[in-house]
Amino acid sequence: MKLRNDFLQELQANLGQTNCKVVVADGPRILKCQIQQCDPLAVAITQLALETSELASVDIAKLQSASQSLCQRVNYLLEPISPIETDADGCVVQMRSSPPQKNDTGRFYYELLLRRGGSVSLCRYEKQAGTSRQRVPATLTHEVLGRLAEDFNATVAEILGN
Repeated sequence: MKLRNDFLQELQANLGQTNCKVVVADGPRILKCQIQQCDPLAVAITQLALETSELASVDIAKLQSASQSLCQRVNYLLEPISPIETDADGCVVQMRSSPPQKNDTGRFYYELLLRRGGSVSLCRYEKQAGTSRQRVPATLTHEVLGRLAEDFNATVAEILGN
């Protein structure tokens, strides 16, 4: 809860700012948010990540289990999230919007990564036909960002058995 509350306070302190970074910590857990635009109700972000050394030696089975739990928790984004790929060698679980949002220009989707070493992160991408995917800002309310911070923190605690 401390990490979430500190994060929301920092967002309030950055109202009206563009192209800035918010970083808050609670012990070994560091929440970083790359902000494109911070408004009173919503924030356009290019990345939200919770980093911690606590996951340095976690195994892939724990990450896979935690990714399922994280997908169930994070049910408030534009699209539902599902695990799509596990890299056992790199010890990374990739989750994405399933299905992605589609419009005339292409597909938009969230991507969450859960990594040993360790981090939980979220970005939004756009994929147009015939081009490589590009990271695009995700516009999220302060409340949703607070929930994500809380859910990322709960995922780390779950992996550690806390």
